[in-house]
Amino acid sequence: MRRFAALLVFFGLALAKVVWPTPTGALVGTDVGGVARFYGIPYAQAERFARPRRLGLPKGVFDARKPGPACPQVGSFEIRLGGFLPRQSEDCLNLNVWVPLKARPEGGWPVMVFLHGGSFTGGSGAEPVYDGAKLAREGVIVVTLNYRLGPFGFLALPAAAAADPDKSTGNWGLLDQIAALRWVKQHIRVFGGDPARVTLFGESAGAMSACVLMTSPLAKGLFSRVILQSGGCDQVHDLKTGYAYARKLGKALGCDAEDLACWRALPVEKLLKPLQGFNPRFDFKKGPFKPHIDGYALTGDPEALLEEGAGAGIPMLAGANRDEYRLNLLLPFVGPRDWQAFAAWAKARGVDPKRAVALYRARFADPVEAVYAFETERLLLCPTYRALRKHRGPGRGYYLTYHPRALDFAGAFHSLDVPLVFGTLDTWPAWLAFMTAEGMENGERLGWLMRAYWTRFAKGEPLIHARMPWPELKEGYLLRLDVPWGWARDPYPERCALFR
Repeated sequence: MRRFAALLVFFGLALAKVVWPTPTGALVGTDVGGVARFYGIPYAQAERFARPRRLGLPKGVFDARKPGPACPQVGSFEIRLGGFLPRQSEDCLNLNVWVPLKARPEGGWPVMVFLHGGSFTGGSGAEPVYDGAKLAREGVIVVTLNYRLGPFGFLALPAAAAADPDKSTGNWGLLDQIAALRWVKQHIRVFGGDPARVTLFGESAGAMSACVLMTSPLAKGLFSRVILQSGGCDQVHDLKTGYAYARKLGKALGCDAEDLACWRALPVEKLLKPLQGFNPRFDFKKGPFKPHIDGYALTGDPEALLEEGAGAGIPMLAGANRDEYRLNLLLPFVGPRDWQAFAAWAKARGVDPKRAVALYRARFADPVEAVYAFETERLLLCPTYRALRKHRGPGRGYYLTYHPRALDFAGAFHSLDVPLVFGTLDTWPAWLAFMTAEGMENGERLGWLMRAYWTRFAKGEPLIHARMPWPELKEGYLLRLDVPWGWARDPYPERCALFR
């Protein structure tokens, strides 16, 4: 109560201003309906292609009412549709905090740290769709953050490895995430949080990051629970692959892979050039900007490490959406239109073409529908459930099958879970899925359930809500997220036969 009693709130025509005392000064934030919101708090600094240097709490009075800079990027899919992105800067390692403005429980609030998606190349923790106010009203502290992206975050550069004391490279974004978790561990008590109850959760590339962090020796002890939303542990590269790409990119940009000074002197726009444009045939698995097995941040194949017991004491929730890949609206025009082309598509992605045709032809009459399912399962659904199976610890799965009628053609598409969990249905472009009265009502109902389960999990409470218990994975059922919600048979045995 001491911290709450010290709170100063000033009311005006705009949102109320919150002044939050800290051991080094004060944070000036905003009261958003009973939740204190603090934007843009620096947690680290980093020179390009170098480890982040952790920072403490800001000294003096720090204005945290506006989002801090986003990391350099060309933007995620949502941002390209007109979603908000703060100004960009390489000095972008900042985080955002939402704190309930009520008496904290004994021991402090549970903490939920979110890692945003964006294919490891786009996004920001300050996007409106990630607003943590509604989650915080359920009795948790919510933290979102920026981490370096694209070549700034995940280029495996031989010159950078040579300059690093542990020969680490290609994981700058991952090291940023770890630095943010360390900042939370050290400073979250200032906000009334419990550093022993930190849930790490993420969506898409954020879930993939959270999954591999479960196996990183550098992240051990920094979080106690994990939620994976549409992402597993399979999206990593080895250094051989990373170095080959760096040398190829270096030739195009005019920098030798061994010349760190040249890479650091390149204009931001030049480094972002490989990310320009959109290719609907692009295979995300082959994208160069991923975490790397460098022997320091990642010491081995994360899926194998999970199976060997890495993160065994960490309870996990994990799940995926039924129609993850249906947002690729150009696929019917550029993808396979017959089964022969489907076989070639599968072969190009390292999958046995004869077996792929046999399995998907038994499920689908139309090869276009088959390739949508194939990519959903190969890239997102099956890796997520595979991580849940390999994890040596308590595990429960969900299966999101709800599809908004306003975007009926897209089904239960990739990232649909994000506005539901955060309760940000009215943010652009998420609003497109919920713009009807029925859509908003159903979205609110389902979002209420998901927030209740997510925050109960973070608090360590039994996962029973509204007389609906969440079955354990070993029972063969997942929580089916739909309107109405219920249970679903585990889709992994049928949908992932080709990818096991």
